[in-house]
Amino acid sequence: MSLRRHDLNLLVILEAILRTGSITAAARALNLTQPAVSQALQRARGMFGDALLLRTGHGMVPTARGTSLRSRLPEILDRISDVLAAPEFDPRLANRTFTIATGDLGETIFLPRVLARLAAEAPKCRFEIIPARHEYSDDVPDLLLMGAAHPRGPWLSHDLFTDTFVLMARKRHPALKGRLSLKAFCALPQILVSPRGGGFAGPVDDALGKLGLERPVVMSVPRFGALPLILAESNLVAAVPERFASLPLARESCRARKLPLDVPPYTMKLIWHRSRDGDPAQMWLRQMFMAWQGP
Repeated sequence: MSLRRHDLNLLVILEAILRTGSITAAARALNLTQPAVSQALQRARGMFGDALLLRTGHGMVPTARGTSLRSRLPEILDRISDVLAAPEFDPRLANRTFTIATGDLGETIFLPRVLARLAAEAPKCRFEIIPARHEYSDDVPDLLLMGAAHPRGPWLSHDLFTDTFVLMARKRHPALKGRLSLKAFCALPQILVSPRGGGFAGPVDDALGKLGLERPVVMSVPRFGALPLILAESNLVAAVPERFASLPLARESCRARKLPLDVPPYTMKLIWHRSRDGDPAQMWLRQMFMAWQGP
């Protein structure tokens, strides 16, 4: 029997007729008219090539095929319902690994707080943190935390926060005292965090370029983590997102002040692949990050 040739909705009506032994009762249970149920029974008879129910002086009596279907149809329909039902995700019972791709800025700002909550709500799950990339093929992570543009492909995103850039330097650095002019800022030897590596220009340099100015970037590092230690032992300064400058690891040895020019804000994004948009487990994971409230 080819399923493409038949209307499987007839099984729902047939099950009700076989269960109640009455077209009238089945129509009432399904909120249908008696003629509609009677017509469905005729079509079901054609589909199975059997009378299925016979009218007698004691009501409708199922044939041998009808009796077989009466016992089997409830389980069949339950299985179909399970297939059609939206999958559920219970973090308390789930046992799986989630992969989160980010740079160390995402690690230092988000993960200490969010991972503690994730571990508490999903005690059997594991969370793998990997470096973020800008291109993926089949190894798509569950989530990305990035301040840069989306990777290529069908990705969706949610803005987690927008941040301004500030000047950070070691405690008692002369640049932290008094008024800092734009000219004085452009004379300071500076360090730049370039997550992709090898870069000596960023958003601050773009803003300066529009003014016909430039700054001396004498060092480039790929991660934020070592920046406070480098600044603490040198006269270099750095322009960083304010949220990073406010973290304990930065404030232990450094201080921050406002930049003497306007720089477009930095936006941290939560990014996920469109193919996983409706996955309940992915939706739960995204909500955990979206609910985060930072400093």
